[in-house]
Amino acid sequence: MYELKGVTKRYTRGKKTVDALAGIDLTIADGDRLVIQGPTGGGKSTLLQMLGGLDRPTEGSIDLDGTDLAKLSESRLTKVRSENIGFVFQSFNLIPTLSAQENVETALVPLGVKGRERRERAAEALKSVGLGERLGHLPGEMSGGQQQRVAIARALVKQPKVLLADEPTGNLDESMRDEIMDVLETMWKELGLTFIMVTHDSAIAKKAPRLAIIRKGKITVKENAGS
Repeated sequence: MYELKGVTKRYTRGKKTVDALAGIDLTIADGDRLVIQGPTGGGKSTLLQMLGGLDRPTEGSIDLDGTDLAKLSESRLTKVRSENIGFVFQSFNLIPTLSAQENVETALVPLGVKGRERRERAAEALKSVGLGERLGHLPGEMSGGQQQRVAIARALVKQPKVLLADEPTGNLDESMRDEIMDVLETMWKELGLTFIMVTHDSAIAKKAPRLAIIRKGKITVKENAGS
């Protein structure tokens, strides 16, 4: 479970001080599915980075299962990310010279998973997202939707507790958007993940069981926002 208390992220721009996050209090239960929406510059991606341990707050605490991410050393924070948090980004972030299977395997290297087991787990993860016949294909040989499926497999192959997605459908057309959302929602249900997603897409936000709106660093949470 996440417990955020007084989370503030402050930037200095010239002579101005800007609060990207302004005292966020938020609880996210295990197995929750939360969609974060808001205007550009409102703080939603900053919040996701805090939840993923990719950045630290200026003030406040970010408690994940009893551990304050804001106070961890870099080495311990890296370990938490490697073991417990999967990331999916808008731009896929695949290595173009590696096959789909090799891209997925990269998530297991920091965990010390060796050779045969690593290959088997990567292949199984790709099969789970419908890419069992694409293991040897390079990113450039796949569609945008297929590349995002590889990215999802890479995020999930390490069996994380938390899946964080930052605009995962932002580079896809409407039909591919719906396919990727189906994959993400299926994985959330089957794996019992805590799934937190940032999106500009109102069609996705309307279907969320829990919706957080961020404007000017302040958050409002609507329970049961979707059908």
